[in-house]
Amino acid sequence: MAKMTISGLQTLAKTYVAAAKQAGTWTSSSDNLYKAIDKIGKMVMIDGQFIDKLPELDGEDLPLGKTIEEYFIDLTLPEAYGTIINAAGGDKAPALPTVENCSYSYSLGREKIKTTVPYNNVERAARSVEDASNMITKILERLGNSYEMFKFAAKKQLLGNAADKAVTAKLVTTIALPTDKTTSEAFIKQIKQDVETASFPNEGGLNGSLIGAAPELILYVKKGVMPVVEVDALAGAFNEGRLAIPAKIKVVDDFGSMTATNVYALLVDPRGIKLHRDYHAIRQSENADGDFINYVDHSEHTGFISKNVFIKAYKSE
Repeated sequence: MAKMTISGLQTLAKTYVAAAKQAGTWTSSSDNLYKAIDKIGKMVMIDGQFIDKLPELDGEDLPLGKTIEEYFIDLTLPEAYGTIINAAGGDKAPALPTVENCSYSYSLGREKIKTTVPYNNVERAARSVEDASNMITKILERLGNSYEMFKFAAKKQLLGNAADKAVTAKLVTTIALPTDKTTSEAFIKQIKQDVETASFPNEGGLNGSLIGAAPELILYVKKGVMPVVEVDALAGAFNEGRLAIPAKIKVVDDFGSMTATNVYALLVDPRGIKLHRDYHAIRQSENADGDFINYVDHSEHTGFISKNVFIKAYKSE
């Protein structure tokens, strides 16, 4: 008998557990007395999560009008008592407040997602009635998954559009992408300063008008940034509370397709970015001749970006 060693065991395992026998294509075999096809012992579908991770950007449904009109009334500057009164109107002369031009957010149009469940088809691949039921259910589940991922992508693009508008309005800070303790702490310091600014009336909206303090702020950050900040800055802090970022933090994998380059974070009052659902319905239709049933997910949305809430983009050089 051969003596077992670690290296010998590894060599044996490599030969026995041949890589070509996992995650490969179908190869038929008949290694049995009857020369019948060797049967599949288990069917499995391992699924992950398909979640819209930006639920806070869901606006209320718009079942009737699809366009959003935003107006804004400016504040009025006081004047010294005793100012000469307009002779034409005396103390009854109007002093109407100034207003900003209205801005409009329009419907993004309708989209549809279609899937088909064929009759007497999936059953051929199933090992049991339960298997067949699960496989058909997964087809319909994927319809819902597809809608959620479509909506998630639309919200990320809204964030990207908002970041582009912030850059155009010069509401942007160029600061090094956090890569170590020094750059991470510099980033946190900048965020703290901007959060402090947003907590008072300020001119940090796309309109440039004096806006009120933001009741809430969310820092949207591209993936890969926060692990550096958390490990290199926050984890090593003597008093973590002094370095903690004073805003909710949401990590996204991207900001869609942007015009501005190197933007990696966006600090915003979440009231100012919303995806409104104008219409959503799932229709179904049987095809008797073809012996299948179609399911179609219909949707329409309006993306809203406010010009009168705090917003700040952060980009590397």
